Amino acid sequence: MLDSFMHGLVPIVGVLLLFGGIPGIILTGVIMYLKNRRHKVEEHSKLISQMIEKSEGANIDFKAMAEMLNESDSKKKTTKMAVLKHLEYGALSSLVGLFVLLYGVFATVNQAVIIGGLLLTIGVAFLVMFFVSKNYLKKEIEKEEKELAEKE
Repeated sequence: MLDSFMHGLVPIVGVLLLFGGIPGIILTGVIMYLKNRRHKVEEHSKLISQMIEKSEGANIDFKAMAEMLNESDSKKKTTKMAVLKHLEYGALSSLVGLFVLLYGVFATVNQAVIIGGLLLTIGVAFLVMFFVSKNYLKKEIEKEEKELAEKE
């Protein structure tokens, strides 16, 4: 009874993962990227409009202004953001690895078990890196947060 139930459930889970899970993860990533990009463009346009208002009659070099904005964006990346990237990659890789591993176990597909196991291992490694670096770089992260708070 349970065996026939599992054999009927495996194709359903596989189809749901293929057409629901993976595109959902990709779509979530694309939406997050576009929101971040929109926020960055809004900040730049607000800064440019403030600069134009302050210097109404002056000749503005937009190329130099764009280079200045790009340099300031690259400097904004903090240690905390780098550490949080490990958490993001670890969670995503672990989740995908777990789904692929479960699909491989229930569908008895050896290749899926191997790939799922590798992805799960990579995800766990990223999560371990996150917790270790969070504790190791705690003082540096607090120092950067204080500096940012003083600037604002």
